[in-house]
Amino acid sequence: MSQQQIKDTGSEIILPSPPEIVQELRSISADASSLGTIIAKDPELAQEVLETINAPYFNLVRKISSIDEAVRFLGQDRITKLTTARSLRTACITRSSSFLEEVWSSSNRVAIVAVLLAKELNKSSVEEAYELGLFHNIGMAILFNNFDNYRSVIRAAYKHESGAITAFELHHLQQEHANIGAALSKKWHLSEKLVLIIKNHHNLKWIEQQFKEESDKELLDLVCILKLAELFSHLSGYIAQIPTNHEWLKLSDTIMDYLDLNTMKLEKLKRAITEKLSEIKI
Repeated sequence: MSQQQIKDTGSEIILPSPPEIVQELRSISADASSLGTIIAKDPELAQEVLETINAPYFNLVRKISSIDEAVRFLGQDRITKLTTARSLRTACITRSSSFLEEVWSSSNRVAIVAVLLAKELNKSSVEEAYELGLFHNIGMAILFNNFDNYRSVIRAAYKHESGAITAFELHHLQQEHANIGAALSKKWHLSEKLVLIIKNHHNLKWIEQQFKEESDKELLDLVCILKLAELFSHLSGYIAQIPTNHEWLKLSDTIMDYLDLNTMKLEKLKRAITEKLSEIKI
């Protein structure tokens, strides 16, 4: 597989290419039968895609029993997004490590909560919310594989009361996971909107500016979904073992105003999502 290097901020970082199956799905215009044939080349991946489609958080009206049926039911764009997302773990979690497992399990949880939020708030497509949740922190895994001290750096960044996670990473490593994740997401053919959000998901000034300018509504919806999903998933606890999400404290007023939430409504929303999570046992 070809690989991409990032050199502009110091250390050379190698980005894995998407698997050939994902490249085929993204690059061709095919009918349902050929899409199913492409995915079926990797039986393990095909099984993972089916399990994801039938997962309770997607809550389809009926169970899908085959990849061909999944393609017919969901369509090319949706099935391609889900296949891309399910390929990510194999490409980026390349060795046994408790930290890499924490990154993946927390990203998976954020992705699932993002799907539930997209449904509950009736905003954004569930597949885009799922992609965003899985990809947004994948740069952490890549940096961990390149820097021996990354685990301690990112934990310290989350613990810092400024909420300036990107600045903390840049100071210590001259690299930051959001930029790495965005570069990977672009290489893996995610939409420009998702790449932009991933690149800036810790850039508090950029986020605030989007809301001030009343930027693209779909972009704002996805930013809100991601930040709420991080909050409800206790992401700071997974990554840094701290109860306080300092970044949320900086952004909460902006996001709650946009979604017309007050403290009571936010707690009600959190309870609804928590109940759904307990029902699907993740």
